[in-house]
Amino acid sequence: MTMLKVSGLTKEYDKGLGVFNFNLLMKQEDIVLLLGPNGAGKTTAIRSILGLTSANDGSIVFNNKDIKENPTEFLKSVGACVSTPAFYEYMTGYENLKLYSHFYSNVDENRIIEALEIVELTNAKDKKVAEYSTGMKQRLDFARAVLHEPEVLILDEPFNGMDIEKKANLKGYLKDLGKTNKTMTLISSHMVGDLEKFADRVIILYEGKCLYEGKIESILQEEESLEAFYLKIINEYKNKTQNENKNLLGGVKNNESIKS
Repeated sequence: MTMLKVSGLTKEYDKGLGVFNFNLLMKQEDIVLLLGPNGAGKTTAIRSILGLTSANDGSIVFNNKDIKENPTEFLKSVGACVSTPAFYEYMTGYENLKLYSHFYSNVDENRIIEALEIVELTNAKDKKVAEYSTGMKQRLDFARAVLHEPEVLILDEPFNGMDIEKKANLKGYLKDLGKTNKTMTLISSHMVGDLEKFADRVIILYEGKCLYEGKIESILQEEESLEAFYLKIINEYKNKTQNENKNLLGGVKNNESIKS
């Protein structure tokens, strides 16, 4: 069975920012939501998994092989949307996908047209990307990610700038892709409601730390909503941190009193 296992992934920046001891286990058809506010470490985790950022520590194993041994094999099995979409803007949407199709042996002309249909850009395929709106560029990026029908999809805030209908259609496509191609999907977001009933599991990141990992179905059996659970977990962490800081500060003051 195809599996992706991330263990102890750590990437530390200045001032304590980054992601720390991040763990992830995914198998075929899994849809995992990486949830947290802006700056929580979601993009850092994703970029580190993809090799776009060099991690300080940790391992990534795909199909029982450490990806450091053959990163190209792993990347050929992955489709990704990361940060702001970047394309050759003087080229059309179709021409951009045609260019990327050369990286994959399983992508032909029909698949390029199909990918454009999936993201509802058929009528705009001959427009230069410079004329695309933000939402259209986001959808073209999605088409590029799924072009080769990858085994793993890693999507960082993929629905930004999309209207409700197009967002719903693409979520439906991702569900179908999991069933037909056994694709596993890791999707990050700072929006809870959009993905509450879409993903199977959730990982809550805050200040680079994993505060919770578990099944969304189990959460909804106990809580009013994923949003309510998310806020509870975050507030518990904040209260705990504040109390620890108070105790630490109190200890320092006591030591200073003793010395004086």
